[in-house]
Amino acid sequence: MASVEAGSYAKGRPVASRYSLILGVFLGFVGLLLFTVVDLRRGFLLPPSLYTKVGSPSAILYFHPIHLLLLSAALLGSVGLHRALARGERRALAAGVDLPRARNVTAGVLLVALVVDLFVYRGVQAARIAHAGHLGVSFAFPVPSFPGWARPVAEAVNYLLVTWHATTLGILIGGLLLVLLRAGAFEWLEGMLRAGGLRAHVAGSLLALPYPFCSCCAGPVGASLSRAGTSLDALLSFLVASPMLNLTTLVLATALLPAPYALLRILGGVVLAVFGTHLVLRVLRTSGRVVAYRPSPWMDRLARLFALEQGLAEGDARTPATLVTAWLRTSWRLARVAIPVLFLAAVLTGALAPVIVSFAGRNDLPSTLKAAAAGTLLMIPTWTELAVARPLIQQGITGPAAALLLTLPAVSLPSLAVVGMALGDYRPCAFLAGTVFLAGILAGLAFGGL
Repeated sequence: MASVEAGSYAKGRPVASRYSLILGVFLGFVGLLLFTVVDLRRGFLLPPSLYTKVGSPSAILYFHPIHLLLLSAALLGSVGLHRALARGERRALAAGVDLPRARNVTAGVLLVALVVDLFVYRGVQAARIAHAGHLGVSFAFPVPSFPGWARPVAEAVNYLLVTWHATTLGILIGGLLLVLLRAGAFEWLEGMLRAGGLRAHVAGSLLALPYPFCSCCAGPVGASLSRAGTSLDALLSFLVASPMLNLTTLVLATALLPAPYALLRILGGVVLAVFGTHLVLRVLRTSGRVVAYRPSPWMDRLARLFALEQGLAEGDARTPATLVTAWLRTSWRLARVAIPVLFLAAVLTGALAPVIVSFAGRNDLPSTLKAAAAGTLLMIPTWTELAVARPLIQQGITGPAAALLLTLPAVSLPSLAVVGMALGDYRPCAFLAGTVFLAGILAGLAFGGL
C-alpha cells in the first residue's frame, strides 16, 4: 500500500510542478500588464523626449510604441495561461495540489501587485511635484474655456480622464476583496461582525473597504448586513467607513491630495469609523438608550441594487482560475456602479462646489466652524470632498479644507434621517453627527494653524 501511495505521489509531482509553473508565469504576465499600464500613465521608464504626451497641460497618457508590444504580450499571455490553469485544475487537484492555498497565494500576489502599482503611480507624481516645486493644474484639456452652463460636465469628463488609472486600481482592489469575502477567505471577519465591542467596529470598517458608497447609499447596504446577523456596532462602523474608507476614495486621496492631507483623510476616517462610532454606542449603552436595528422592507428592496456580491456563488473562487474569473466579473459589476456615480458626482460637484466653498471663505475659526457644520449636514457623493478640498488647500484655506475632508463624506442630514428611521431612534444619529462635527473642528484647528 505504501509503495502504491508513493508511486501515485511520484506521478502527481510533474502535474503539480507544471501547474505551479503555469500559475507563476500567469502572475508574471499580470505583473507585466500592470507595470506597462502604470508607465503608460506616468512615463518614467524611458527618457521624456521619447514619449508622446496625450493631454495638456496635464498628461493622461505617455505613449511609446513599445507599450503596444508589451500590452499585447501581457494580455495574450495572461488570457492563454488563465485558460491553461482552468483546464489543468482538475488534474492538479487529483495530483494533490492544495488549490485553496494556491488561491490564497494568488490573491495575495495580486493584491500586493495592485498596491505596488498604486505606490509607483503616486510616487512618480510626488517626485515630479517636488522637483517642480508646485502642484500644477490638473486639466487634460482647456476646461476653463467652456461656458458656465457646460463647465460642470467638462470638469466631470476631465476628472475621469485625469484619474482613470487611480479609479481602475480602486475598482480592481475592491473587486478582489469582495470576492475573497464572498468566498469565505475571511471567516475571522465574519465572526467579528456578529460580536460586540471594539472588535466589531474594526470588523465593520474592514468590511467597508470594497464598497465605494456615499453616506446615503451605505444605509441600504446596512439593511443587507443586518439580515446577515451583523451587530449594531459593526453596522454603525460600516455606515461611516463605507464613504470614508472605501478603497476607491483612498486611492484617489493618495493620488490627488498632498501627503499630509491624504493621511488626515485616511487616519481621520479610521478614527471616526472605529473609535467615533464606538464612543457613540458606549455612551448610549451606559445611559441604557441603545436600540436594536430594524431595517424596513423598502430599505431591503433598495439594498438589492447595491448587492455587488450577487452571482459569485457560481464562480465559487476556490481555485486560482475561478478566483481570477470571479474577480474580473465582480470588478466589472463594481465599475458599472462606480463609474457612472463618479461622473454624475463630478457634474454635481462642479455645480455645487462654489456653494460649499462659500462656507469656507477664509482660513480662520469662523470659516472652519461653518465648514464643519456644512460638511456634517450636506449630502455629497463619494470622493467629492477631495474635489472640494483640493482647491482650498491650493489657495491656503487649509483649516476649512481639513474640516471638510472629514465631515463631508462621513455623514449627512439625509443619511442620518434614513439610519434613524431604520433604528427607530434618532439619538445614535445625533451623537454621531456631534462626534463628526467635533472631529472636523479639531482637524481644522490642527491644519489651519488657528
